[in-house]
Amino acid sequence: MNRRGSIYICYFMNLLAAACITMIGPMLPQISSDFSLELSGTGALMAFQFAGFTIFTLTAGVLSDRVGKKPVAAGALIMLLLSCFLLSVIRSFGALCVVLMFLGGGMGILEVLSNALLKDIVPENSVFQLNFLQVFFGLGAIISPILIGVAFSNSMSWRTVYQITGGVVAIYTILFVLNKMPASKKTDRVSMHGVRELILDKKFLLICLCMFLYTGSESSAWGWMSTYTETVLQFSVFEASMAVAVFWFAVTVVRLIIALFINKLDIGKLLIYLSAGSGITCVIMGFSEQTVTTWIMIALLGACCSSQWGLILSYGTQIYQRFSGTVIALFTASGSVGMTAVPYIMGLAGDYSGNMRYSLAVPAIMFVLIAVVFLAFRAKRQT
Repeated sequence: MNRRGSIYICYFMNLLAAACITMIGPMLPQISSDFSLELSGTGALMAFQFAGFTIFTLTAGVLSDRVGKKPVAAGALIMLLLSCFLLSVIRSFGALCVVLMFLGGGMGILEVLSNALLKDIVPENSVFQLNFLQVFFGLGAIISPILIGVAFSNSMSWRTVYQITGGVVAIYTILFVLNKMPASKKTDRVSMHGVRELILDKKFLLICLCMFLYTGSESSAWGWMSTYTETVLQFSVFEASMAVAVFWFAVTVVRLIIALFINKLDIGKLLIYLSAGSGITCVIMGFSEQTVTTWIMIALLGACCSSQWGLILSYGTQIYQRFSGTVIALFTASGSVGMTAVPYIMGLAGDYSGNMRYSLAVPAIMFVLIAVVFLAFRAKRQT
């Protein structure tokens, strides 16, 4: 096994997953226009994509246990590239939702397995690597909206963007298949005994809840950002795409800083600050009428969201080391349920209130709840 090459393969797998995941946000206005969708219908697109993410994430854990991580990842890549090409030709809303579900499934498997494979490759430094891996997720999330903004500014359709993405996925698939990856370790496999033991643990369930709240709120923030800035703040198509890029640029920079110092930081305390800051920023953004203030809040929200996923994952895997593969699968599944439900709830809130500003209360409340949970953990530890 080429260890360094395998590490880079995992980095790019996460980058590719992120680019595909975040594509939906900048493309929502154009897709919604093509299919004449209300806000709730637009939210349903994200819901279907992340429903696929949830279902296939859970399936990936079981399949990886039986046939290994690499074959499952290769299958996910094939499913991803086929979904991209299908999205470029389908014309019905129902078919769009179904294909988005398979697209989300491919992305979910890749995100889970990039973490699991990297943990196999560098088990001696997994805390740093799992957090550093999120930097590459951020890079993919920055690159994607910028390129989409440029494409849309040059009159390229969202269907063509998916065609090009399919081509990139095809090239990476060949490179991935040719690279030799490590064998799966028993401690990293999904254990049904581990599942039963973990779901009876109240602290574990609270950490899963935090993953649900964070991932749902974060995906809602960037997923709705282009639609929000275009409809509420009258941003141009390119500006709306850049808003998503600015969000992810801030996420990536702060993730890199935190990854470099992760072994010296109190993870629980840092999570309290980041989640509380995210909630406050959402509230300010909802009331903001000034363009400059909005740009600042977008960057601050990205900075506060930065490492919460990786930190929650690290916090949980440090406590529950006996079933590391099961823990990663359940945490990721909890987050993907949040990605399915929360963006749709935000769409309903926007439709019900008649103003998308009020829908920002949904992620604001959820971020604050994460802070409350980790404050409770600290209080219990100190007593």
